[in-house]
Amino acid sequence: MLQEDILMANEIEAGLIEPIPAVHVIDGAVVEAAEAGGVEAVDLYAQMRQARAGRVEEFSRRNRLVAQVERRWLEVRPDEVYPYGPMEFSAPGPVGIKRVEDSRNELSFFLEIFDEDLIRYMVRCTNKYARERRFVHRGEKRSRWSATSTAELKAFLGCMICAGYAHQPSLASYWSTDEDAGCAVMKRAFPFNRYRQLLRYLHYSPEGFPPPGSERLKVFKAREKEDRVLKVRAVMARVNENSCRARHVGQNLVVDEATVAFRGRHMLRRYNPAKPTKYGYCVRALAEPDGYILSDELCGARKDPETMSPDERVMHGIGDELLSPLDLKPARVLNRLTVPFQGCYRTVFCDSYYTDVQLADYLFSKDTYLVGTVRKCASGLPTERHHRPFKPRPRPRRGRPPMLPFRESYPSDVPRGTSIRYHDGGPLTVMKWKDTKTLMALSTATTVDAPGVRVIRRSKRFNRQEISCPLALDLYNRHYKAIDTADQLRGSYHFGRPSKKWHRKLFWYAVNKAAVNAYLNWKMYISNRQPPLPQYRIAQLNFRRALMRQLVGNFSARRRAVVTVDDPGVRLGRGTVVGEHHQVSRGKPTKVCRYCARAGRLMSGARRSRPHETVYRCNTCNVSVCNVSLRPECWREHLQDMRADR
Repeated sequence: MLQEDILMANEIEAGLIEPIPAVHVIDGAVVEAAEAGGVEAVDLYAQMRQARAGRVEEFSRRNRLVAQVERRWLEVRPDEVYPYGPMEFSAPGPVGIKRVEDSRNELSFFLEIFDEDLIRYMVRCTNKYARERRFVHRGEKRSRWSATSTAELKAFLGCMICAGYAHQPSLASYWSTDEDAGCAVMKRAFPFNRYRQLLRYLHYSPEGFPPPGSERLKVFKAREKEDRVLKVRAVMARVNENSCRARHVGQNLVVDEATVAFRGRHMLRRYNPAKPTKYGYCVRALAEPDGYILSDELCGARKDPETMSPDERVMHGIGDELLSPLDLKPARVLNRLTVPFQGCYRTVFCDSYYTDVQLADYLFSKDTYLVGTVRKCASGLPTERHHRPFKPRPRPRRGRPPMLPFRESYPSDVPRGTSIRYHDGGPLTVMKWKDTKTLMALSTATTVDAPGVRVIRRSKRFNRQEISCPLALDLYNRHYKAIDTADQLRGSYHFGRPSKKWHRKLFWYAVNKAAVNAYLNWKMYISNRQPPLPQYRIAQLNFRRALMRQLVGNFSARRRAVVTVDDPGVRLGRGTVVGEHHQVSRGKPTKVCRYCARAGRLMSGARRSRPHETVYRCNTCNVSVCNVSLRPECWREHLQDMRADR
C-alpha cells in the first residue's frame, strides 16, 4: 500500500477526515426492521443484495481503508436469532448431461466436446501448414506428402489415445515386430513414416507457416504479443465452449489451479514448489465436484479485461459483462470464470488465493454464494489490526507495511473442534476452526447460526475421534478437490509426444481434457441406466479403449491392406517361407511377374498396357513373383502351384 494511503488511514482514525459512510449500516437497518417484523424474508434478501452491490461499486482506495476500520464485525452467539438465510438453488433445467437419448456410444460423447467442426478446422490448418513449410524447407520434399482428411485425423487421435495406456519407450517401438513390443492397432492404421509426418505437420492455427523474415510473420508476432497462446487459442476456446454446452451445471462449482507439465523455454512457464508438477503452465480452471472442467484460463496469456482499452476488448471479443469493479486480480479471474453461471444461487468453492471480502459481496449481489479459506492477513477480516504509523526512512522498504496479526480469540492450545464465528450484520460469516491446525474460512452460503456437523478425525491418542465442524467448512472439505480429481483422471492415461514446440503441450492438454470430460459424461449416462453396470465396467481404461476403436475404425493409411493367411506355415513379409520356398530380391533388372501376366493384372499409368514387373523371385523355383507386401495374391497363387506339384 502506498504511503499516502497509510497517512490517510491515520487521519481517519484521528478524526481529521470525515469517513465515508459504510454501506453495512443499510444491512443492519434491514436486519433490525426484519427482527421487528416489518420486512418479509424475500425483501430482506433483496435489500441485502442491493446493499452489497452498493458497497462494491463505492469501493476505492480511500473506501478500502475505511472498510478496514469501520466494517462492524460481531461475534455469533448461540442465544441470538439471525434472520438472514441463503436462497435455495434454482436450476435452469435438469442437472446432468443434456443428451440422454438411448444407444449413445463413447465416440458420441467425445465428439460432443471435440466436435467435427473442430476436426475439419484442424485438417485445413494442417494441410496449409504442411504445404507452406515444405515449400520453404526444400529438404522435406524428399518424403512424399498427401493431404490429410478428417477420417485420418480421427484415426491419428485414436492412436494417440492408445499410446496413452499402451506405453512404449520410443515412437518407433510401436511399429516393432518383436514379441514384447509393438502395437497392432497403430501398425494396421498407419505406416511409421506417415505417422511421423502427421506428428510433424499437425497444426491448429490458420496462420500456416509464414516464411522467416516475411511481413506475415511480423504481423503474427505482433498479434501474439497481445495473446500469448494465439496458436492454440481456437482449440482451447472451442473445447471450453462445448464442455459448457454438454451439461446442465449443478449447484456447486470449484475454482482452482492445474499445472500442465512443461520444462522448455517459454515466458508463460511457472515454477510452483507446492505442486507435484513443479514446472509448467498454470491453468486456472472452473470445474464441477466430480472433476468435469467447464472452462479454464491460462495464467498470463493475455491482459486482464479491466486493463485493456475498448479497442483491445473488441479485438479479443470481451464484452462488458466480463468487467468488474473488483480490486484484486485473483478475484477478477474467479469472476470471469463464473460469469456464465451466476444468478441461480450457486455456490463457488475456492482456496485462499481467490477468497476476498469484496469478492464475496460482489458475488452475493449477483445471486451467487462463496465458500473459501481465507488468509490471516486478508483485508476486511474481523480484527482489531490497523496500519502502524509510517516512519520515513532513507531507503523505503519493499512490500506492504506491517500489520498487526489477526486477533486471537482463544489460545492456540484449545481442544480440537473448537470454533468461533463472526458476522457483519448481513450474509457474510467468517469462522475460525481448530483441526490439526487453525483454519479460517469465509462463507455466504450458510446461515450465520448454522449448526455444526460431526466429523470423524484420527489422532495419535485416539484411533477415531468425533469432533464438531462448521457447516461451511464441511462443505468446503467435500468439494474443493475437484481440480485434483480432474488432474488424476487426466494423468492416469496421459498421451502426447515430447516436442520442442511449446504449444503442443497445451494442445494435448485440451484433447486430454476433452477425453476426461467425455468419460465423466459417459459415466453419468451409464450410471442412470437400468440395470446399472458393475464398477469395473465403467472404468476410464475401458472407456478409452472403446473410444480408440471407434475413432480408428477400419481406417488404414497403407496403400495395400495387410493380408493374413490361414496357413500357419506362411509368414507374411519379406522372406516369406513355405518349406524351401521363400522370396528374395535379385536386384536389377526387373522382370514380368508370371502370375500378373497369367491373370491379366496390368500396370496403371503406363504408356502401353503390360503386366507388373518386379525384382523379386522365388529362391527355389527362380520364378518372378511380385513382392508379397505389394500384391500378396501373386505369392499366394505361386504357393498354390507348388502345393499342387507336390
